[in-house]
Amino acid sequence: MESGMVRLEVDAEEGEGDISDAGSSQSKSKRSRMGNYMKKGLAKGKVLMEHSLGLGHWPNVIPAGEADISGPPRIVEIGWHPVGGFGGKWFAEKTGLGKKITESVNRYPDPTQHWAVLIDNYAHELWMDEHLDVIYINEKVKRDEWKTFEVGRTRFNDEALRQTGEMVIHNMRQKRPAYNLISNNCQNFAVLMLDAVQTGAHHEFATTFEVYQRATGRGAIKDLWIDKHPEEQQDQSKPELHRQDTVQHAQQVMDEHTTKLDNHATASHFH
Repeated sequence: MESGMVRLEVDAEEGEGDISDAGSSQSKSKRSRMGNYMKKGLAKGKVLMEHSLGLGHWPNVIPAGEADISGPPRIVEIGWHPVGGFGGKWFAEKTGLGKKITESVNRYPDPTQHWAVLIDNYAHELWMDEHLDVIYINEKVKRDEWKTFEVGRTRFNDEALRQTGEMVIHNMRQKRPAYNLISNNCQNFAVLMLDAVQTGAHHEFATTFEVYQRATGRGAIKDLWIDKHPEEQQDQSKPELHRQDTVQHAQQVMDEHTTKLDNHATASHFH
């Protein structure tokens, strides 16, 4: 009240307005302050949401080293864990699940069930930046947090796997950068990465990676075109090495173990 009186006295002495002008100015000032508070509140809420969900790039945890795609065979797994809490709820609504009550969409995969490719100590994953565009991330595997399934073998070392993850995301972003519940999600990434790194797919990978390397100037893999294990493409006595086995197995596992939400608001599984 005292500050208002001072303001009126100054205005009167300077002849720049009357009481009604001062009141109007104060009203505008209040609205301006309220608008600023709301903007700050929304910005803070957005940051809290992003932190809750973990949006954005994560630090790379793969040790530095030379990429090699002809090493000893290693077990490949796919695994999932829930995206929980407020972040998971926001994610589900933002990607369209909140609208499913009024839409006839039938059996979408639950986006709060997050899938990744796991090889030894590291998980390779599709995630999203702050604009909800797809990105590649990796993390150390905490086994008690993941439900895992063995699906095949790879000869790629950790650095080659990291570069492959970056390549797969680059190719996905070329077609569609934004996350999409059906066509640009973590399961699509897992299948594409498995297709690239599984045993018996050396020649196809070399061709794809060379195109990626020319387009981006990134990545370098030792002996890219030298296939040291050509028998893995023809040996019918070793079906576990066949290219299609890993991908088809992974797709079947994800179909069977991913919760599906349909337009009848029920949770079920494929097949």
